[in-house]
Amino acid sequence: MAPSRGEEEEEEMAVGDVGDDDFSSLSSAVGGEASVSSSEGSSSLWKEDVLLVVKLWFAGFRDACCLHRAYFFCRRSRRVLKKTWQCFLLNGCIFLGSIVILQQVVIPILQWILGAPSQGPAGPSHQGFSGHLQNFIIAVCYVCWLYPLYIISFVLNCLWYNEIAVHAFGTLDQKGSGSDGEPKSPGKAKVSKAPRSKSSSALDSVMLGISEQIYSVIMLSAFFVEVSAVSLIPYVGQVLKFILMSWLYAYYCFDYKWGLRRWSLEKRLFFFETNWAFFAGFGSPCVLATFAFSPLVGGGVMAVVFPLFVLVATGSKPEEAVSACVGGNKESGLPRLQIFYLANKLTVPFVRLFQPKTSSNSRRKTQ
Repeated sequence: MAPSRGEEEEEEMAVGDVGDDDFSSLSSAVGGEASVSSSEGSSSLWKEDVLLVVKLWFAGFRDACCLHRAYFFCRRSRRVLKKTWQCFLLNGCIFLGSIVILQQVVIPILQWILGAPSQGPAGPSHQGFSGHLQNFIIAVCYVCWLYPLYIISFVLNCLWYNEIAVHAFGTLDQKGSGSDGEPKSPGKAKVSKAPRSKSSSALDSVMLGISEQIYSVIMLSAFFVEVSAVSLIPYVGQVLKFILMSWLYAYYCFDYKWGLRRWSLEKRLFFFETNWAFFAGFGSPCVLATFAFSPLVGGGVMAVVFPLFVLVATGSKPEEAVSACVGGNKESGLPRLQIFYLANKLTVPFVRLFQPKTSSNSRRKTQ
């Protein structure tokens, strides 16, 4: 029996109502699935980035522990072995030995001689005088003995570290390839025969290199001040100091090699800040060797082990290590982290103080 027209209208209304509810529920379900999928995608990307940071950090840490490279350079170059041994004698035996003698021999003898309590009513005042005398003698030992020795060792270390890096870099060239693994071009030595324009461009490049080196020294000094200020933050100050000092020591180690490869300062900073996780791991062993000591003792320990890490950095190939971690795809790497941003901001106003003089002198020369 065919349904009447009223029944057909009721069925159509029912179907229409159910359809609206279904569409609304479907749209909400689709929106929920999209939000869930986007959150899952962001969380997965975040986990991948964290995993990549850990991989790069361990790659840098493992690369810094390859001390056999230092043995290789010392075995192949007598100059490298000689300068490394001189650094060990000056910093390990003379400087650290002086600290040990002062703390373990001189101070106990002073305490034994001046710290004995005297008899009679004048005992407490005499004991106070002996304590002041003891502190005065120790201060004189620091000012007239340890601090001058520290300054002398610092100057000699700067010279010897540069010589170690230069001779180690030359050892790599003797093997028939450059520091970056590329074969040396045989025509490089013939380029020196050039007209006057070539000599003027060489002079300009030398002046540019000197100015970049001065800027780099000021920038790293400002960064060290930044590290000292960050270390005063409660609870997290020492952790941040460890991370920042790891970057600072890693940059010091590779700066010699990059300078010998004629990298500009801009290229050094870009490469360092792009691969910041790798260099954080590379500098960690340097910080671990000195983190538990006082600043004076830590400086001496660092001066002993630093030539070894310079040699390790000279023989290192961070490009290949980073490429192995990211699977050869540069786009899948980490974003650039501007580590020296604040140090650059503090350095630029200081350098601009000298720009008007140089620009005025250049104008006079052009006129």
